[in-house]
Amino acid sequence: MKKKILFVFAIVALVLVGQEVSAQMKLGGNLVLGTKLSIDDDGSEAAAFGIGVKGLYELNESFSIAPGFTYFFPSSPSGIDLTEYVLDVDAHYNFVKEETLKVYAIGGLNYSYIDASVNFGEFGTFSGSDSKVGLNLGIGARTGGDVQFFGDFKYNTAYENVNLAVGVLFNI
Repeated sequence: MKKKILFVFAIVALVLVGQEVSAQMKLGGNLVLGTKLSIDDDGSEAAAFGIGVKGLYELNESFSIAPGFTYFFPSSPSGIDLTEYVLDVDAHYNFVKEETLKVYAIGGLNYSYIDASVNFGEFGTFSGSDSKVGLNLGIGARTGGDVQFFGDFKYNTAYENVNLAVGVLFNI
């Protein structure tokens, strides 16, 4: 499965390399709040915060590609350690194309990974992991200029959660 995911990302990268050199590239970071990514003391699902890196490659005035990586810091009861991250490749379709504001629909692929380990004291530690490929569907907006602020709201089908991200992009 991981080989298939790497193959898809390699194809996307080759497509991006073949585009016009004049396309605008941006790189930045974001803070993310994701639902259903932590575990409360009572065992129920809870939200988790994360940090991310996001790129943006503008193909033309209407379309752009936005790869990203988000590492989450989930909370969990004592004795349980969680590790979670998401790798995204999203397409943006700009339906508001003003110089100072772009509003866009989001559609893309994600690779979501979770690892959990539980410490049973003298009985040892049990660990397991899971990864899934899913779709991202959402909406976002960003400002214009050399430094662009953005906000994304998207649904991740892999673990059926919602992510709200705010961040900044810089021209490179």
